[in-house]
Amino acid sequence: MAISCVAAGLSGNVGAPGPSVRPGCLRCPLERLAGLKYCSACGNLLRPRCERKQVSVLFADVSGFTALSERLDPEQVSEIIHRTFEVVLEAVHEHGGTVNQFLGDGAMALFGEMPGEHHACRALSAALAVQERLETVRHEVRQSYGLQFRVRMAINTGPVVVGTIGAALRTDYTATGNTTRIASRLLHVAAPGQIVLTGRTRELAADRYDFEELGEMPLTESLETVEVYALTRETWGYVESARLAAV
Repeated sequence: MAISCVAAGLSGNVGAPGPSVRPGCLRCPLERLAGLKYCSACGNLLRPRCERKQVSVLFADVSGFTALSERLDPEQVSEIIHRTFEVVLEAVHEHGGTVNQFLGDGAMALFGEMPGEHHACRALSAALAVQERLETVRHEVRQSYGLQFRVRMAINTGPVVVGTIGAALRTDYTATGNTTRIASRLLHVAAPGQIVLTGRTRELAADRYDFEELGEMPLTESLETVEVYALTRETWGYVESARLAAV
């Protein structure tokens, strides 16, 4: 698989990564490797190299999606997923993150450095906001179809390489590396409706949230393990301080 990377900030909403390489231009890959900004053959804008960043990665996944698909009409399932993604998009953007990929019945979001609170805190606050706002959707699905609808989420913090992955006809903006892989693996640990995170993320946000320790999780194809916690809520002291500061 060919990989070309774009230097894109994660401090706000990331726009389109730029024009795709024009199909049929054999010169573009060579010009890009040479570090040129534009292709001398076709004039296409070439992407710069990848960028290494410290981020918090959030994965959200619809629990019970198979049951929804089996029992409901495709249009009904599509409407439920659409409303879920709207909630995720809104919450992530409000907390300075970027939803960079939709993965069938789930989504991946990135939170990078910006003035103010640490991106780990913003990722956790976004997850709590998603959890709270989806209660309306959960209630409607249960009332209308008699089905349980929950979203599980997983968060990890660390270094990634951000950029676009793919070839000329199909590219996606994404973040690659061990940080992303661990966050994705955490989804298998999370129970429906639960928000789980690594010890690294917890360390960066320990004074602001309450957590439940879940133990250590072994990583596939490695002797390494990671500490896993469940996020329960913002601490009462922090909520009160924020409320008084707003008065």
